[in-house]
Amino acid sequence: MNNKVKNIVVTILFSTILISFLTINIITKDEKISLSERRKLQQFPELTIKSLLKGTFFKEFDTYTTDQFIKRDEFRKIKVNLELKFKKNYNNLYTYQDYIIEQTFPLNEKSVNNLTNKMNTLKNNYFKNNNTYYTIAPDKNYFINNGNLRLDYTKLTNIMQNNLKDFKYIDIFNTLSLEDYYKTDTHWKQENLPKVIDVLKKEMNFKANTTYIEEPITSFKGVYAKQLPIKTTTETIKVLTNNTIKNSKTYNYETKKETTIYDLDKIKSQDKYDIYLSGAVSLIEINTNISNNKELIVFRDSYGSSLIPLLAEGYSKITVIDTRYISPKLLKNYVDFENKDILFVYGIISINNSASIR
Repeated sequence: MNNKVKNIVVTILFSTILISFLTINIITKDEKISLSERRKLQQFPELTIKSLLKGTFFKEFDTYTTDQFIKRDEFRKIKVNLELKFKKNYNNLYTYQDYIIEQTFPLNEKSVNNLTNKMNTLKNNYFKNNNTYYTIAPDKNYFINNGNLRLDYTKLTNIMQNNLKDFKYIDIFNTLSLEDYYKTDTHWKQENLPKVIDVLKKEMNFKANTTYIEEPITSFKGVYAKQLPIKTTTETIKVLTNNTIKNSKTYNYETKKETTIYDLDKIKSQDKYDIYLSGAVSLIEINTNISNNKELIVFRDSYGSSLIPLLAEGYSKITVIDTRYISPKLLKNYVDFENKDILFVYGIISINNSASIR
């Protein structure tokens, strides 16, 4: 076969492949969401004179063609696996043993100061004379020292302690280990948290029975399994329960409905971790069957969702606040802060990126 014939054959093959992909992409129905990435996909943009002149049509069309490309997830897997062969991480995610870990780095001092300023403002406005505590949930990256970039955890805790003079810091870093976290998710496993409760009850001076029944609920692959499309382990979400937790009544101020501490309807949701306190909810009230007249108010991010149910033994009432979803200015309309213990529970990711916390 001479060069001229070769070139003709290659051109025909290339054109056939190109036209085939184009045709299949045109006739294939567009997807609304990507389950693997847990996000909405770009739909075909509206074509108007304004969108053409502003250039937004072409920008959105470029995203649309990328999002709706056939077999997109398969191509993503190929790309990720190739990159991981030559790089230590992909979009700041890396693998260590069977774990997928987010490399949080560097320390964002401005963010830490921003968060502590908001915590101090809350205390000055609402609970100036209350017993006030805070704890930090370390991320998985804290437990790895294998060439990964790590923020300065000592500096982070020092900044917070220096800024939060009227708060008591409860250190749980050395209480935890990598094995206490899900392999494909950022969060810790609830069944491994009684040892954290032991530290909290000692420092906050409340009594709590840390004897639980462990109940497997559903299979689980976390958020990192979606972001890093490689072969991963399927784990099990478990809940810890006892009579106090079972009998506690939870009122959700968003839905205006009473429910249970563990919301098993969330098994059907994209993030099954939301079974703990129904996930991202601005304001929840838990009434327990404990008659000690001790009440607790917890400001939290998602790490608090699985921790707070285990505090039910120590308090007759727990109010759970997530100021990512409610303005602190509105709290006076819903929450009585007088004579309550106050606890802040935030993970490293929230502390290092606190813009979303109001």
